[in-house]
Amino acid sequence: MVDKIKNKTNIDVDKFIERLKKELSINTISNDEKKKEANEQLVYCIYDVLVIILDVTHQNIISEGLYTTWLNMVKDYWYLNKYDDQFVKSIDAEENEDKNVKVKSIQVGDTTSQIEINGTTYNTGTIDFDNDILIEKYKKALYRHRKMRW
Repeated sequence: MVDKIKNKTNIDVDKFIERLKKELSINTISNDEKKKEANEQLVYCIYDVLVIILDVTHQNIISEGLYTTWLNMVKDYWYLNKYDDQFVKSIDAEENEDKNVKVKSIQVGDTTSQIEINGTTYNTGTIDFDNDILIEKYKKALYRHRKMRW
């Protein structure tokens, strides 16, 4: 999968992946099995976002100018799909299992929550994640690199 990604970009993918591992706290996972799964999922996220970017921009490769956009989109994709809960936060929860946890408030029927990512607040909960949320947020940056199709 990494080779497919490398063929579709001018960006150094190995450094890109290492930066994301640090920023998403994947390097802090102590369980080797969980860490391996998180690394695999990160590569899938990078590829999924690559496909989204190429589809929106009508390009064949991701150029250097889209580095930051691609990086931020992958992080948003990671959090919106709650992979941080699955891999990183679940480890913290296991370690803190014995500590007392106090709940601030509970409302009957409230199944939604809000998450803030890179300055944008998203509602999560009953509605499944949709790629259109990601595209809408980064539309201006992506459209600057868009190639017109006839």
